[in-house]
Amino acid sequence: MDYKKLDLPNTNYPNQEQLKAFETAFDAFLETNQQENENHQNDAFNDLLKGVFKYKVKPTKKIDSTILNENNEVEVIIEFKALKNPNEFIKKGDLNVKAFHESLLSYLTERKEGNNNLKHLILATIKELYIIDANEFEVFNKDKEIENAFKNCHDRKGNDTRTKAFYDACQKRLNEFDRSLKYHYIPLKKENLALIYQALSPNFLLKIPKYSDANTLNKDFYEELLYILGLEEQNDKGKILIKPSRTQNSLSDALKKEYKNLDDEEVMALLIAWNNRILFLRLLESLLISFKHFENPFLTTENFENFNDLNTLFFEVLAKKNSERLPEIKEDKILEKIPYLNSSLFDKTPLELKGHEIKLLDNKKLEIYKNSVLKKHKDYQKEKPLPLLKYLFKFLRLYKFTTTPKDIKDNTDTSESRLINPSVLGLVFEKLNGYKEGSFYTPSFITSYMCKESITPIVLDKFNAIYQWDCENLKALRGEIDRNFSNEKAKEYLNTLLTLRICDPAVGSGHFLVSALNEMVRVAYELGLIASLYRYDLKLENDEIIIHHTPTGEIFNYIKPDSENDPHHHIQKELFNLKKSIIENCLFGVDINPNSCEITKLRLWIELLKYSYYIFEKGKNTNALETLPNIDINIKCANSLISRFALKDKALLKSEKNKNLEYSIAEYKELVKIYKDPKILETLTHPIKDSNAVRKYAKERLYQELKQNPNKDFKKALNDRIEKIKKAFKLTLNPPPKELKFKKFLKEHLELYGKSILEEANYNGLELEALALEKQMANLFFDYRPYPKLDKSDKVVGLEHFNRYVLTSYKDLQDENERYANALEWRFEFPEVLDDEGDFSGFDCIIGNPPYIRQEHIKDLKPLLEKQYQDFYNSTADIYTYFFALAFHLLKEKGFSAFITSNKYTRAKYGAKLREWLLKKTTIVSYMELNALKVFESAAVDTSIIHFIKQTPSKESEFKYYEPTPNDKDDLKSTPHLLMKQNVLSTESFIFANATLLDLRDKIESVGTPLKDWDIQINYGIKTGANEAFIIPTEKREEILNACKTQEERERTERLIKPILRGKDIKRYSYEWAHLWVINTHNGYTSSLKSKIPPIDIEKYPAIKAHLDAHYDTIATRCDQGDTPYHLRNCAYLEDFEKEKIVWASVGFVEYCMIPGLLILDTNYFFEVSKFGNTKNYLLGLLNSKLLTFWLKAKNTPLGDMGAYRNYKYNIMELPMVKITAKNKKIADKIIALVDKILQAKEKDPKANTQKLEKEIDALVYQLYHLTDEEIKIIEEGQ
Repeated sequence: MDYKKLDLPNTNYPNQEQLKAFETAFDAFLETNQQENENHQNDAFNDLLKGVFKYKVKPTKKIDSTILNENNEVEVIIEFKALKNPNEFIKKGDLNVKAFHESLLSYLTERKEGNNNLKHLILATIKELYIIDANEFEVFNKDKEIENAFKNCHDRKGNDTRTKAFYDACQKRLNEFDRSLKYHYIPLKKENLALIYQALSPNFLLKIPKYSDANTLNKDFYEELLYILGLEEQNDKGKILIKPSRTQNSLSDALKKEYKNLDDEEVMALLIAWNNRILFLRLLESLLISFKHFENPFLTTENFENFNDLNTLFFEVLAKKNSERLPEIKEDKILEKIPYLNSSLFDKTPLELKGHEIKLLDNKKLEIYKNSVLKKHKDYQKEKPLPLLKYLFKFLRLYKFTTTPKDIKDNTDTSESRLINPSVLGLVFEKLNGYKEGSFYTPSFITSYMCKESITPIVLDKFNAIYQWDCENLKALRGEIDRNFSNEKAKEYLNTLLTLRICDPAVGSGHFLVSALNEMVRVAYELGLIASLYRYDLKLENDEIIIHHTPTGEIFNYIKPDSENDPHHHIQKELFNLKKSIIENCLFGVDINPNSCEITKLRLWIELLKYSYYIFEKGKNTNALETLPNIDINIKCANSLISRFALKDKALLKSEKNKNLEYSIAEYKELVKIYKDPKILETLTHPIKDSNAVRKYAKERLYQELKQNPNKDFKKALNDRIEKIKKAFKLTLNPPPKELKFKKFLKEHLELYGKSILEEANYNGLELEALALEKQMANLFFDYRPYPKLDKSDKVVGLEHFNRYVLTSYKDLQDENERYANALEWRFEFPEVLDDEGDFSGFDCIIGNPPYIRQEHIKDLKPLLEKQYQDFYNSTADIYTYFFALAFHLLKEKGFSAFITSNKYTRAKYGAKLREWLLKKTTIVSYMELNALKVFESAAVDTSIIHFIKQTPSKESEFKYYEPTPNDKDDLKSTPHLLMKQNVLSTESFIFANATLLDLRDKIESVGTPLKDWDIQINYGIKTGANEAFIIPTEKREEILNACKTQEERERTERLIKPILRGKDIKRYSYEWAHLWVINTHNGYTSSLKSKIPPIDIEKYPAIKAHLDAHYDTIATRCDQGDTPYHLRNCAYLEDFEKEKIVWASVGFVEYCMIPGLLILDTNYFFEVSKFGNTKNYLLGLLNSKLLTFWLKAKNTPLGDMGAYRNYKYNIMELPMVKITAKNKKIADKIIALVDKILQAKEKDPKANTQKLEKEIDALVYQLYHLTDEEIKIIEEGQ
């Protein structure tokens, strides 16, 4: 076992008052005589814990010192050692010492007595602390050797019951463990005062959370915000969607009353835009107060009395530079202080440009929400309905919006439920944004882990390639940088870092890009490239950058500076410019949902806003903040999976018509840079002066564009110029086949018949098409000139040619244009990934959480996916699988990809091509199974994370397999891992196990014959499509039978209602019937004697029909039905249900039973066994054996953390079953006899304990498969 020291998470940094009180108590502790005995020193430490943190510190019968909870249960075990016993305590990080063994004995004692509340163990002297999470010790609780040694010692059983014997056994076993044990180390020195406080605080030691986790939605805030906006969550077939509510005088109600012609989609678009602005403003207000820019909040009804005032704030203040504001705004003491930030958040939306602004809304009184935060505050408890805007401002005021590290850390006066930081807002934005499809927010602990694991390797790869270094980690890279350091070199290294290109092709709320931004800042700091942070410590916590002054531990906090030389001003300015450069150069995103794109921009602006700094002119603070860049050009709204132009298309540089293309590409790149930095636009004066020829040319063209259109603003002119270049660039690429075909026919037509036929078309009902063609011709051909009229006497032939060829191909092209209207042309949309010749060079990293949309919901998209991903396409694959292929195409060679997705692709049939592609074309770096972690609260899908490199794998290529538990959430990277060779994975299914397990699996397969070769047919149970109607309890059955009018009808009806079993009713060797019945109104079938059995005539069963009529809306609209809503779907094997069969649940624990004529639901599978005679018992015994359970688990992935499995037909069909032969008949007969005994026992009592008999069967099965003792041990210990 090795021992890994972890940094302490900054969960509870003390405020000054707390630190001062702790310092007094700690000084008293330090005065303890170091020569005193162990008990005396331990008492001094206990006094510190009791005095400062009010812990209940007491010994128990068997443990010298513990921290107890209010129920007197041990939560922390303390093992204290005197300095005069140095051999018993830890030295140089080696924890395999007596103090550790003693704490382990205490831990096992508590666990044996049923204590599940242990949080930490402390190993201490008067000079140092080692703190270990109690979960780290659970591995010892499950170890057989330690368990035996503990029993000998604790229970006084065995030959050697001495405590020392237990310690000796521990010492030996710890040396044998092949895993890491994590711990925190804190020297008890005065300079570590704040750190010691955090380590001993309840927030860390007892795991009591103090402030709002960035991974958790603040439900109180979210629900009341929805109420005020006039929205509500609705459950639509399992999806939680957000739609306008009927709340009177809410924002949506006021909006619909003012603008009666808006549909729900338009209402949502306006509400989201306004909500985004208001929440952004609330964060801005918080920031400006922390800067000391404002002393008091400005977002109040005193300043903004109605919605017209709010509209003025949006468009006359925040949308305009100070110099462009109206005189009355410049003179207003509040408005004139609100800085211009250059955020397109305050550009009018298309609906607002049509006049649908917030200014006309009525500010009527809104009832206070039933669970309002206002009702919990003494100042508002008696409040009656409030005007809408006043309610909104008061509601926002009661939550502490935070933007600065100090706000986030030093919030002792703020309860967890009231803290709103940008990450929590991210969840709110994401939930509102997902109002259509029910999207899932990726929590911070996932995005941070994925970004760190992706960005570090590509940084190392880039620096190693450019500078011919061979660094394996950031520390080594920092060493090389330090050895070659100069100010000029530092700029060069930073520019190298800024050449990274990272893209999220399904960007959602932008959470991955935010994490990538902060991770890149951390990397820059680790490499020593942030000069102002000399003597400062920078860490990432919960997706937030936290900066401490190293000597004092003080948290960095920027306030309005008086001097430009203020060190805090330098830090703020450097971090702003670094973040700005990373956002502009390195981060790119695409999403099909325009709201997602807006929220991503908003999240990135907020990240920059946190580090906005004051501008100085001539040494004087102007009170103006640095403006935000135009980052919207890096976030595209489109379908990222679909493109018309192939990435590998080369620009046709050599042709005469494209001789200026190289210059156009350079101009394109410059224009995008200019677009992002609004300051460059402000310097656009004539004549243009610039030493860079390309930039000068770009500015000159832009200047001419503005001169010709003086009413255009800079941004619009820039956009227009960029679009012109993209259109020209398209013409240099090979056009799509349908466009080529159309051009060919049109050119041919013009040469044969001139334009006369186009004119003739006007008289044949084709006016629009002809007119459209006429307008397009100049764009379609570089060498286009109006063709002369040709005197063709036979215009009928020309018109027929026009109809058959030109018009048909034109319509085909228009249809294709419509299908691709929302496509993203990766080939030229991001100039940052084009080389100087205009060729696509690719991204360094593709990262994200692709959407969870099932294949049946993407029918319209499938033809385009099939065309684009020909070697990859599978008609039954869910949409997320195509993002793997997209990532591969978008990456540079040796580029890095990281996705969190459903894990079904590792075993499902539709994932076969993806598995083959991953194994042959990529190098897998790591795979993390997340079944034990509930990553997405509302998503009923098991997930995994995969990291891979775009690189053909070598034969020896290895990857790390992780399976974290909830205890690993804080440090996913430190989860114990299994190192696996990539070539042991199979395209049939990805099985993650060590080589020994895989060899055993292969041996079992070599001995057995797959069940599919045993002449059996596996079928699923009855599908009703509406269980609530067709599955009934005994009481309802009796009610139906009693409603029958005659005895004949009753008997007929009784025969039709059959007992049925669900998946959960199936047990090992038996079943527990839940007294449920199925109304078997079958749709007809062919009997075993080949006679046609007609469908049930429902009119002959009036009592059943009356029951089903009560559920008519349900049964009539279901998919699975027969000829009428009353009939079940066709079932060709209906008679097989009456025969003896082996049954198992399709999802659950691996258990089989044999049942006679009972029907089963479609949550079960079965195969009929009456033809097997006694062999059926043999089959049942093998199926329930530990060996085949082991094999099935080795071929499958557990669901969630319960250990259940998908036992689908294709899995069971592959079970390797040993056939009975002359050689093994004696063993087989014994198995058959034992199964018979079990079945007899279970028939008398379904809950009879048959474990002894089952154990005998297991032993016989091991003999059948020729297993060694070591192989048997693997299976037995793996159960």
